[in-house]
Amino acid sequence: MSIELTREQREALVAIKAFLLDENQDAFILRGSAGTGKTTLVAKLVDMLEDMHRSCALLAPTGRAARILGNKIKQITGKPDHEGSTIHRAIYTLTHLEVNEEAETANDPGVRMIFPLKEEESTASLFVIDESSMVGDKESHGDFMQFGSGRLLKDIVTFARSRRPGRPVDHLTKLLFVGDPAQLPPVGENSSPALSDAYLAEHFKLRVSSFDLTVVMRQAQGSAILDRATELRDAMMASRFNAFSLKPNGKDIEQVDAKGAVELIIQGIETKESIVAVVHSNATALEYNRNIRDRQWGDASLPIQVGETLLVNRNSPTHLLSNGDLVKVREVNAESEKVPVGLKGGHHVVLSFRGVTVAFRDADGTIIQTGCFVLENLLDSPHRELSPLEQRALLVDFRRRHPDLHPKSAEFRRTIRHDPYFNAIQVKYGYALTCHKAQGGEWSTVIVDFESNAGSRNASFFRWAYTAITRAVNKLVIVNPPDFSPVSAMAWTQLAPSSAGPSQPGTQDFTADLDWLRLSFSNTTAPLMPTHQKLRAAWDAQGISIEQLQHQQYCERYTIVRGGKRAAVQYYYDKKHRVGRTGAVPSAFSDSQLASEALISLHALAGNQAGAQPDQFIQEFLDRLEATLGGSVIQRTGYKSLPYRLRVSFADDVRKGDIDFTYDGASTWTAAQEVGGPGCSHGLYDEVQRLMAANK
Repeated sequence: MSIELTREQREALVAIKAFLLDENQDAFILRGSAGTGKTTLVAKLVDMLEDMHRSCALLAPTGRAARILGNKIKQITGKPDHEGSTIHRAIYTLTHLEVNEEAETANDPGVRMIFPLKEEESTASLFVIDESSMVGDKESHGDFMQFGSGRLLKDIVTFARSRRPGRPVDHLTKLLFVGDPAQLPPVGENSSPALSDAYLAEHFKLRVSSFDLTVVMRQAQGSAILDRATELRDAMMASRFNAFSLKPNGKDIEQVDAKGAVELIIQGIETKESIVAVVHSNATALEYNRNIRDRQWGDASLPIQVGETLLVNRNSPTHLLSNGDLVKVREVNAESEKVPVGLKGGHHVVLSFRGVTVAFRDADGTIIQTGCFVLENLLDSPHRELSPLEQRALLVDFRRRHPDLHPKSAEFRRTIRHDPYFNAIQVKYGYALTCHKAQGGEWSTVIVDFESNAGSRNASFFRWAYTAITRAVNKLVIVNPPDFSPVSAMAWTQLAPSSAGPSQPGTQDFTADLDWLRLSFSNTTAPLMPTHQKLRAAWDAQGISIEQLQHQQYCERYTIVRGGKRAAVQYYYDKKHRVGRTGAVPSAFSDSQLASEALISLHALAGNQAGAQPDQFIQEFLDRLEATLGGSVIQRTGYKSLPYRLRVSFADDVRKGDIDFTYDGASTWTAAQEVGGPGCSHGLYDEVQRLMAANK
């Protein structure tokens, strides 16, 4: 099958070929957002590698992502021999188990399965690692399973560079990381290290080349879903999180409430449509799944039913299932097996096993059915995974059934690896998933519920929203979407009448501000309060709270917190209380990422006070004003940029007046007030307010 590439894709392919032929290059990063044709380019690369007589392995972090990759490559190339594999299956092997039968604490599972790197080197010339935004490098040792060093990215690099003993000139496997840097980063990390040239070079001494696809392919154009995704990506690249809007268009974007979302999933089940709900938390996913099961079966508390969709929650090598796989229930035992287990430390657990037959699609597209036990303990749990106590109970149950096996014997390892109860599939219901579980997958219709207690004017929310909506292939259904613009939070305030004209800096009474007493402001530091208020607003938008403020000589030192992490930042000011030098305060407890993000607002504050105004942001607001006034007799006659304030002059045939519009470090307009007090604009203030409210 002929694969047509865009000019940009052809340029990327030339760069990749040069990388493959250059023995001094170790890794290549192909970055691109949704719709830029990354997979099409990989398919063309697969054809090119055959012509170059080189082999490749198609890898992905999850089983679902690996199957999607393999199926797409087969579909595009028309060749049936390209299959995807999980990274874990390609580079790790199970060698032994550690058993601690003396475990007593609630967080000790009592057993650990060890998966070191395979000793045999790779035979592939190239590892193509799709969905690389999910590949993390933060050390993580699971309570039950331990893979290699605990750092997936490090292990990939180590395995690719390994050689057989005594074979120092063996060819090394090259690495091609493919991914979308706008998606959610790996759990517990702030960015995607596998998609960073600098990270690979600094931490692994790799010689790296890269290419960024930016042009949406022709077949993707006209998709409102991709248009909205592109807007979110552009906002993230500009670090501007002041506008978010997802409007239904009657075609590929619809809006419903939570009840309507449940009805759509029920309809999808009946019509065998590929549909899923993507939500913020496991607790919300549980609520959705229970509502769907209640609607479908009449009782959410019924046991697993034939036809149900289950989400695999942990890798199951015994049944060739991966964390994140979705399976269909074909047969189910009427009765479950309840196994009470007493544990050291006075703990008690009841394990619930149920025999089922499930079906899933293998990498080559064939439907595989397998009989197994599922462990029901997780089905109605709001938690992400089994507790260590439940995991330890599985071990104790196994030991009771096999008392003669010594934990360090080969027979013990062989038996426990194939024991149907110890290896029972851990599942949740699969109608609603968290965004991290959905990442790497795609569905014809995706319902995204945006309801969350977290803030929405920050990078984390935009990444979450981008990742969630790009799971949809044909239709996006939105529930509880936020809708805000740079002006939607603007408060129109009334000042007390003043005969003294416009208020001057330093004359405002700040004692009513709650931070005046909490953070020990005084008459001496009162001139710094406007700076503090703007900084507080900017940090609020980033989800950052101020814990402490130290007033030092010509220096304000802040201790800030977010998500249990702390940092200290400070700024210096001159005799006119203007912000100057800024920076983080070195400390053992300081979180560098939090400090870095907080300093963005501090730097912006210092720059704006020095006269460096955000021209594009100001111009966009002025353009909005012009559009708002277009149908009225009021005209904008001038404006003046001040620190975090824009003073705009208005007039009609008989009146004139000024309005101050203020904004914060997050590029959000926060307030409007009539200069000089109520009545000084002769009614223009009220009319402009009405016009802007009507044109949000």
